[in-house]
Amino acid sequence: MYTEEKDKSKKDNPPKIFDEKALRHKSIELLARREYSYAELEKKLLVLSEDEITIHRILEWLIEMELQSDTRFAKMFLRSKAVGGYGPVRIKLELKAKGIHDFLIENTFAESAFDWDEEIDRLILKKVKEASLDDMKLKNKVMGYLQRRGYALNQISSGFDRFSQDV
Repeated sequence: MYTEEKDKSKKDNPPKIFDEKALRHKSIELLARREYSYAELEKKLLVLSEDEITIHRILEWLIEMELQSDTRFAKMFLRSKAVGGYGPVRIKLELKAKGIHDFLIENTFAESAFDWDEEIDRLILKKVKEASLDDMKLKNKVMGYLQRRGYALNQISSGFDRFSQDV
């Protein structure tokens, strides 16, 4: 049961303040589970300590030790999302939201050998199955699905053209 007393007790407890050694340990523990961008890791550590200088020193140490890399994070994130059926528009927006700089996003995409046409063709086939794209209701439904997944209109249009030729 919710009471104001319980809510008040949460406010009275100060946040746990980690020292530098504990912050290093926590950051390594986090990175052992998965990759984090610099900005994500900074945000997580700022919750644990208000000493921004120490946090930035730890983050720089992690980079020097090659435990944290925005380049590696961007490559892994791109690969993971692309294999999951997400398009380049959405992936770029999510990378930007995770604090990855535009030039690094563009470099990651330029170095990527992912075949977006093949992926969009797979998604269209998955949604359309045996039906025809002559049905405008179905075509609009598939188009909306692909846009939500992060594909640009020109990619969708090209995918529809390839699908129509194959049928």
